[in-house]
Amino acid sequence: MFWRVKLMADDTVIGDSDAPETLTAPLADRCVCMVLLVDDQAMVAETVRRMLADQRDVNFHYCDSPAEAIGTAERIKPTVILQDLIMPGVDGLTLVRKYRASPATKDLPIIVLSTKEDAAVKSEAFAAGANDYLVKLPDKIELVARIRLHSNAYANQLQRDEAYRALRESQRQLLLSNATLLSLNQKLEDALSKVKQLSGLVPICSYCKRIRTDENYWEQVDRFVAEHSEVRFSHGICPSCYKTFLAEYEAGT
Repeated sequence: MFWRVKLMADDTVIGDSDAPETLTAPLADRCVCMVLLVDDQAMVAETVRRMLADQRDVNFHYCDSPAEAIGTAERIKPTVILQDLIMPGVDGLTLVRKYRASPATKDLPIIVLSTKEDAAVKSEAFAAGANDYLVKLPDKIELVARIRLHSNAYANQLQRDEAYRALRESQRQLLLSNATLLSLNQKLEDALSKVKQLSGLVPICSYCKRIRTDENYWEQVDRFVAEHSEVRFSHGICPSCYKTFLAEYEAGT
C-alpha cells in the first residue's frame, strides 16, 4: 500500500484523493523536501508524519510494501528516503542495494531506520549504499535536520549535474564550431595558395614592350603576365594591327 499526504501548518492532512497536483510536479516546482518513508508499520508512519506536520517545506509519502518501494520512489522522485531496516519478505538493506542498482534512484539519499544502535549493522548499511543511519524513532529536531541536510545536498547535486551537462553541451558545440572554422580556413588557405598576384614596379621596354624579369631577361608581356598570375591569353589581332599588317603584306607582294 502507498499513500501520500500534504502536511499543513494546522496539522491537518490532505489524503491521496485530495492531494494537489503539485505533489508530482518537477523538483523546481515542488517543496524542497520530498520524503518517502518505507516501513511496514503504520504506527511508525503516523508518528513520522506528526513529526513533520509543522514543516511547511516538507511533503510526506508513505509506502508499506517492500515490493512497491522501488516503483513508488521512481514515480514520486523523493529528495530523501527513510528506509526501515527490518521488513517482511525483503529486508531493508536488500532494498537499499536495489535503490542503488536502479538508474532512477541510484543517487537518492537514503536514511536507514533501525531499532537498535549496532556498529556492525551500521557498517553493513553504509556498505550497502545508505547515506545515514538513525535509531527509530529519532528526536524530531534531529530527524528534520537530517532530512533537510540530505534533501538540500541532493538538490545541489542535481543542479551541479545539470550545469555540468550544459557545460559539456556548450563545449561540444564549441568544438563543432571550431572544426567548421578550421575547415573553412583551410579551404581559404588552399584557395589563396593558388592565387598569383602581379604587383609592384615592372620594367618594360618602351619600344618593343618586353618586360625585364628578376633574372635580367626580357620577356614578352603575355608570357611574363602568365607566369606571375592566373591569366591565360587567347591570341588574336586588333583592327588597327590588322590594317597595318594588311598594308605591309600588300606592299610586300
